[in-house]
Amino acid sequence: MIPDWFGESIGFTLDGSVPVLARFSKLAMKLLVLAQTPPPHHGQSAMVQLLLDELPRAAPEIEIHHVNLALSRAGTDIGRWQPGKLLAARRALRAAHATISQHSCDTLYYVPAPGKRIALWRDLMLLGSLRPHVKNLVLHWHASGLGQWLQTRAMSWERRAAQRALGQADLSIALAPSLQADTETLHPKSTAIVPNGIRDPFADIDVPIRIAKSTTDPVRVLFLGAGSAAKGLFRTIEALPHLPDNYALTFAGGFADHESGQRFASAKERFGDRLHHAGFVDEIERRSLLQSCDVLAFPTAYEHEAFPLVLLEALAADLPIVTTRWRAIPDLLPKNFNGFVEPDSPANIARAIERSVTHPPAHTHRAYFLDHYTADHFGQGLARALRQLNDV
Repeated sequence: MIPDWFGESIGFTLDGSVPVLARFSKLAMKLLVLAQTPPPHHGQSAMVQLLLDELPRAAPEIEIHHVNLALSRAGTDIGRWQPGKLLAARRALRAAHATISQHSCDTLYYVPAPGKRIALWRDLMLLGSLRPHVKNLVLHWHASGLGQWLQTRAMSWERRAAQRALGQADLSIALAPSLQADTETLHPKSTAIVPNGIRDPFADIDVPIRIAKSTTDPVRVLFLGAGSAAKGLFRTIEALPHLPDNYALTFAGGFADHESGQRFASAKERFGDRLHHAGFVDEIERRSLLQSCDVLAFPTAYEHEAFPLVLLEALAADLPIVTTRWRAIPDLLPKNFNGFVEPDSPANIARAIERSVTHPPAHTHRAYFLDHYTADHFGQGLARALRQLNDV
């Protein structure tokens, strides 16, 4: 019999890739990840993909099996009820049951719904069926608002069903301290704070040196993300009349709905060359915009906002940022950050944009990113959280 200390005391690997600890430790976890990866590309799917990429390096003793909960095919599908999603959920449920049976998975990782009724019903179906077949449930809260919704808007049977399906999770992972209270409504057995992270977009190239702009220099304002009123696109557009004519706005992303597209087209007729839609941008184009633009404007008040990755990208680019004190945003920015605005004041947004480009960060944003939000930080944080389950 191999003693328990064997895996912990030997540094070599059996096949050059998997440490001995992963093969011999009786505490090794078999983790089923039931969550969507890109496409479409949005914050939650990107973070699930990063988990699948980084956790094996950070915690090789955890055996990972992934079932793609591919409910949305395009960005416009996210958060909307479609009959095809029910069929996709049932297919994923069958695949999850088969994976648990075939690989003896003992832990289920799941990303719960925000405060949306149809999304909650999906969770009730999936977790109600799967939870009895695993030892541990891990809930990773990438969206916010479910706890408050259950308390203020849910029907009594929904609250009871949510407590049965999602309540007393063995581990609840919140993205920031300010988001933890929302998750506590479901009384998890343990909670961990794991901030999101991203791959460094400037790992292989130099970050631009941000130079203070004069009153006559051309200034490019960037709005990056879903094009909707809630996310702040039209608040940023409404700031243009309060800015000098040398300020122009570029929107990179897709429209959340048809109405938003029409509203942007009307604004384009009004502002002409001062307003540009770059469309959905790939990784290279995204990095180019982060390099060439002078300030990121993100005055969000989106109901289900949690930990917007676009702000991490701006930090990595050492880009000035103008944003709101919404959800976890104050938690994720440096303590001395002074680019906060009220979401419904275009004049104040404009003043903050001007102030940010005349007093840009001197590599302080970049340094903060490297200290807190790299992919390695994220992987190591997840590994520490998951090890709480078995004291691995």
